[in-house]
Amino acid sequence: MPEATPDGNIVVIRGGTVLPCDGSSRTIENGEVWFAGGEIRAVCEAGGHTPPPGAEVAAVEADGRIVMPGLINAHSHSYSALLKGTVDAVPLDLYMIRAIAGGSDRSPREIFVSAQVDCITLLKSGVTSVIDHYSERPQTTGEGLEAVAAGYREAGLRARIAPMFADLPYLDTVPIDASRLPDELRAFYERMTPPDAEAYFATVEAALETLDTANGRLGLLLGVDGPQRCSDALIEMTADAKTRTGLGLHTHMLEAKTQAAMRAPGEGFVARLARLGIVDDKSSFAHFVWSAEDDIAAAREAGLTVIHPAPSNMMLGSGVCPMLRLVESGIPVAFGSDGTNCSPAALLEPVRVAAYLSRLTEPDPDKWIDAAGMLALAMQGGARAMGEPGRIGTLAPGARADILVVDTRSHWHMPMGDPWRHILFYEQGAGTEHVWIDGRQVVRDGALLTIDEDAILAEASGIATRFAERMGGREDFIARHHAPFRAMLLDTQARDIGIERLIRLR
Repeated sequence: MPEATPDGNIVVIRGGTVLPCDGSSRTIENGEVWFAGGEIRAVCEAGGHTPPPGAEVAAVEADGRIVMPGLINAHSHSYSALLKGTVDAVPLDLYMIRAIAGGSDRSPREIFVSAQVDCITLLKSGVTSVIDHYSERPQTTGEGLEAVAAGYREAGLRARIAPMFADLPYLDTVPIDASRLPDELRAFYERMTPPDAEAYFATVEAALETLDTANGRLGLLLGVDGPQRCSDALIEMTADAKTRTGLGLHTHMLEAKTQAAMRAPGEGFVARLARLGIVDDKSSFAHFVWSAEDDIAAAREAGLTVIHPAPSNMMLGSGVCPMLRLVESGIPVAFGSDGTNCSPAALLEPVRVAAYLSRLTEPDPDKWIDAAGMLALAMQGGARAMGEPGRIGTLAPGARADILVVDTRSHWHMPMGDPWRHILFYEQGAGTEHVWIDGRQVVRDGALLTIDEDAILAEASGIATRFAERMGGREDFIARHHAPFRAMLLDTQARDIGIERLIRLR
């Protein structure tokens, strides 16, 4: 592994095409980005900034490259990095059974390795910030939280960890006729003991004191899961915890039609959370596919951010998020990868797929969002979801020095056209050449400086082999869910709930 580059005095990246992502679509040809002490000092044309007399300046040549802010993955699940290739052709509600079985009972070392596997992909595809909707089953522990935090800390990533938690039995969270289940499955779920909600909040609040968050790169969010999976008591406890801690909430919301079907008549999920004071401008909802007009209005009023993981929504057949409707309503939109067993942890693919999908759902081409606009959504919405608006996702004086240099001299980009379009529609992550986070270089010439990639991937492969052997004994249990859950899904899809989020060809 190459030696990590220490924080320097002053660094200038010069000669490339700079995309400041400062709220405009401007580009700076033959530009310069100056930074020191983790902070950007100047973004200008060549020769537009003079460092202090006698300052030591390290220059990075970027001719033939694009220089832009580091990308922000606003919704991921690090536990799933060890479950790559385990999901195909199953809807969300059946996927959840497999994910719960495969993601349970992990040691702190397995949690750490799983996070580092995602970090490898994140960093090597230009992602500098991530929200990890962290799952530890059967119960969130302080040791587990420290392990996942250590994974990000050692990688150098900027991360917000949102520990997931729900307390309702799984069968109570889907609109299934339990009589369709085999007797042994019903008995299995009836024997389950709900996790300890008080212990969850105690663990999260203790982590506020024990995790090293002083440098600002690591932080916590409340990660209580979608409201259809939470009891009334848990929702009220979440409101109390938010009041005590001031933390934002990161949660799944209205991901699939089966979740929308659990909504009781009257007050919607979003409006209820807002009334209880749980959601505000520090909060973010992942998916929001089956949101009705009253949900959208309540989300706008609360000031929260919506995260759009389009490839995952497609892989699990959940539906198409009404992204353009949200943007028109003034709701900030960010993008995420979701679990690595559904989509790679990279960020550009979710933004690209979201752009494509929106053009299939909106007939008026004047309403389509161009490449510069999509990247602006990703940067500004992602920064907001991270709680860092104006400080990350932009190259501007005073912003954090989270910087990505993309080499555009490959066949993917030659001959070169509009740089915004090349980043969104052509870049696959292979062009990532240099990455800095808080002014510290973590990728140089495409190589990781903070992770022993070969060692981590070798260890991860061994763990995944053991997981696969363990899962072999659970396949029959999982398979027995298929018929009754398929019937539930088809029944739900046939219901008219006033909105449609599936693409149906006639």
